[in-house]
Amino acid sequence: MRKALVLALAVAFVVSVVPVAAAQSQSSPSSQQGSMKSIRGTVSSVDNTAKSLVVKDADGKEVTIFWTDATRLSGELSQGASVMLQTMEQDGKTVATSIQVSSSKKAY
Repeated sequence: MRKALVLALAVAFVVSVVPVAAAQSQSSPSSQQGSMKSIRGTVSSVDNTAKSLVVKDADGKEVTIFWTDATRLSGELSQGASVMLQTMEQDGKTVATSIQVSSSKKAY
């Protein structure tokens, strides 16, 4: 009788813990973030206070992109500079994970 009670309690515990662990693994931060995208274009404007920039892509579409302290920046952001960005969707915003800036001046 005692063995049956212990076994029933053990089964009840396992059945209640497994769904909780599965739910926690599905709501991890990595699954909440969007997929990575690459964007190449020209900087239309930079707002250092808001940590954002507007990039015009090859199709002429302007996209506002934000950066964080974790964003890797190579070069100096300025209007007219060519950029290559790696981005992801985070909290409804397009956030850069890396920004590579090329000179806007052509070599002659």
